[in-house]
Amino acid sequence: MTTSSTLDLALRLWPQVRDSGRVDDAGLLDELLATQGRPGAPGYEGGVRGTFACFAPDERSSFTLPGGEQSRDDADARLVAHILVTRVLLGAGLHIDRRVQRAMADAYAVTWTVRGVLDASPLALATSLWLIALDPLQISDQPLAIDWTPSAYQDAERWDLDYRLFSHYDVHQRALDWVAYASAAPGRHPGCSVWTLVEPLLRFDDQRAQIALGQFAGLAAGGEDEGGAPVPAAAMLERARVEALLRAHLAAAR
Repeated sequence: MTTSSTLDLALRLWPQVRDSGRVDDAGLLDELLATQGRPGAPGYEGGVRGTFACFAPDERSSFTLPGGEQSRDDADARLVAHILVTRVLLGAGLHIDRRVQRAMADAYAVTWTVRGVLDASPLALATSLWLIALDPLQISDQPLAIDWTPSAYQDAERWDLDYRLFSHYDVHQRALDWVAYASAAPGRHPGCSVWTLVEPLLRFDDQRAQIALGQFAGLAAGGEDEGGAPVPAAAMLERARVEALLRAHLAAAR
């Protein structure tokens, strides 16, 4: 449970969406959609209206994910929560809904389209891999529906203001670049369990993703450095679920 009823709903719906691609009550998806563009959503103060508000503007937005990770700060928590809501909507089949397309585009705007070094947290980047995995157009040259007009997107140090055209394929490739980096050595995804990275990658039909999965398996075999913080048993069980999926995937690929 979190302090956000919206995020709690998204997390509650996710297992069914993940495993079957549907929800029993589509009205619950309307509840999630109703939070789009409200105060407290990422970028709202800067004019962004495609993101979901899981927390009130004056609320301390912090939570722990099922895998045991915690958001690193308020902005990170709001972004990760937005991505988690978008993930449910995409996975449930709403990829043709313009609102969901905008939500995905705004998530990409602050994760995969920044200039230079990616500045989103490893947890946000790993979670957003699900959006790519669930996007039917992930390898399409079709431009993303990013509205670059809000003031939140006018920071020339963070974005190339002269280059605003990104396709689904561009994001797919930049994400795989980061995955290759993160899987190459220990310590390259602080604050994010290897298993949070692995699960969406299992749905990528790409050779680089398959190589990264093998490397992540090797890194995980040596144990994860939790920084001395104990991980709850429930989180370990969630990680073990993904480990079993990876083991079966690698065995089938032999």
